[in-house]
Amino acid sequence: MNSIAEVRTFNRYYTNLIGVIDRHILKSNLSLAEARVLFEIANQPNCTQTHLIEQLSIDAGYLSRIIKQFEHDELLTRNRSSTDGRASNLSLTATGQALFRTLSTESDQELGALTSHLTEQQFGQLVASMQTIRHLLSRETAMPSLTIRHDLRPGDLGLVTRYHGLWYAPEFGYDMSFEGYVAETVSEFAENYSPEKDRLWIAEADGQFVGCIAVVGRLATVGQLRWFLLDKAFRGQGVGKKLVDVALAFSRERNYKSLYLLTTTDQTTAHHIYKRAGFELTDEHEPVRLWGQTIQEQRYELML
Repeated sequence: MNSIAEVRTFNRYYTNLIGVIDRHILKSNLSLAEARVLFEIANQPNCTQTHLIEQLSIDAGYLSRIIKQFEHDELLTRNRSSTDGRASNLSLTATGQALFRTLSTESDQELGALTSHLTEQQFGQLVASMQTIRHLLSRETAMPSLTIRHDLRPGDLGLVTRYHGLWYAPEFGYDMSFEGYVAETVSEFAENYSPEKDRLWIAEADGQFVGCIAVVGRLATVGQLRWFLLDKAFRGQGVGKKLVDVALAFSRERNYKSLYLLTTTDQTTAHHIYKRAGFELTDEHEPVRLWGQTIQEQRYELML
């Protein structure tokens, strides 16, 4: 299935899901548009019709009819704006607030039932995925809050292994044996880890794993750059360069004289970053069958 078809499939699924979540709204005799207007007024101080049009992308004439109906049902009142005499601030009456609280409570209960089977970790993944969708589809220029940390926490090594498997499969066609290889090298790192010579950095956006890189000490003056990984959504924005830069800074602080890395010819995006940092190709093997693909291994080295 191609990417556009996948988006359409998700849209159909999510539309049906929203219908299930909003069943209680229909019991209130409000349409979905009326419910959205009610929720926005409840949550926006000094709400105006202009604000509603901008936030909800609703037709001005249709909105005017909803406002009039809400006034007739004594759900809201209008008060002349103190800052703009041409506009009126909309606020809910006691009746409108009671209806909002009822709908909000029932919506929370519906969502609670829908996600009750999820573990705390799975719920966190769900929320993070929703934030990612919002970010990728919005036209906002602001990026999620990005952090790069090296304080290793329980589960970090598992994330390194997991996302290598998840991201390398669609991008390079690697099979599950590659994930096994990563798991083996990560296990070696865990068993021999020494903060004096080794370091693993985790890049996170709003708390969600988006990449990593590591330096593993091999000899007294030689280190290996490992597990350089970055979510496609964050490429081309300087994040990869930042990860390599912190790895190089650490290597120099530890007085490593050289840093090497092992890669494959198909990882061209990473190669550009390596070369800009000063790494040079020092060895290239014959193509072999590995991880479900025919690959050609390479070695790059940087004198520090």
